[in-house]
Amino acid sequence: MKKLASLVIFIMLLAGTVSAEPVVLKYATFEPPQAFAIRAIWQPWIDDMNKAGEGLFKIELYPGGTLNRNPTKQLDIVRDGVADIAFVMPSYTPGTFMDDSVVEVPFVAESALQASMAIHQLFKKGLLRNYDIVVPLMVAAAQQYAVHSTFPVKAPQDLNGKKIRSTGKMQHYMAQAYGAAPIGMPVTQIAESMSRGLIQATTNEWNAVRTFKIDGVARYHCMLPLGTVSFLLAMNKDSFNKLSPEAQKIFIDNQEATARLWGSQMDKSLNEYYKKVQQDPEHHVYKPTAAELDEWKKVLAPAVADWMKDDPKRENLLEAYKKEVAMAK
Repeated sequence: MKKLASLVIFIMLLAGTVSAEPVVLKYATFEPPQAFAIRAIWQPWIDDMNKAGEGLFKIELYPGGTLNRNPTKQLDIVRDGVADIAFVMPSYTPGTFMDDSVVEVPFVAESALQASMAIHQLFKKGLLRNYDIVVPLMVAAAQQYAVHSTFPVKAPQDLNGKKIRSTGKMQHYMAQAYGAAPIGMPVTQIAESMSRGLIQATTNEWNAVRTFKIDGVARYHCMLPLGTVSFLLAMNKDSFNKLSPEAQKIFIDNQEATARLWGSQMDKSLNEYYKKVQQDPEHHVYKPTAAELDEWKKVLAPAVADWMKDDPKRENLLEAYKKEVAMAK
């Protein structure tokens, strides 16, 4: 009788295991479905992760702001559980990820891959504060910012008196160094604001310029390594804790690979797009000479100094970032 009861219990447990459905994870992003990052990075990433976690979890994509259109609210929706995973821009969450601004320092990194590998290492070494409020699935960065404007820009003084879109303290200080008025706004509002004359210039990387139609208004591009912005793929802590240890390990083990995928794909695609812009007669791309670059560095040096004064930890953080970029190179 005891053997029969044990057999029944075993069969019931086995049936429960077989019939268990994978955990569905909602991934939210404000980028439109046709965006390069979704086509070339996130959908392939989702497919690979779902294959690795088959039977354990299934990631479903909610693009175009389906769960929330506001780019500044993506951290909120993942922490509130509206989404299990969200694509977050730390620069849109002032005071939360205060150390991420290190990637905004100009004239350090040269590519998205370099910056992504560097900030990933800073994260893994515990040098970035407040990352414990979520479970980071990726910490990475974009390509270097350039100046995109409705008028020619070759030197810092060309921006004097202009209104320039900027996000984060570093970009704010840089705008002031040019003699420009920094205007904060989400990337989704840049093209319309520029077309209405509310701003005349913006500092962005090429993915944002292409994805959010900034290139339809900004016809002048001054190519400078003006720092960049970090990106965070964040998972809700409760959602992560509900996963099996095996499923959790898949996400954690893929943190660096995801950052590398992001950086390498960004560089590959955006370099191709940059070449097309150079060949477009409606666009005007300017590369400063070595002497002109020295002038930009000189003008922006006080901005970097002001950024470091804001937090005593930033000097050491910047040195650590520079070392990691050098390793990535």
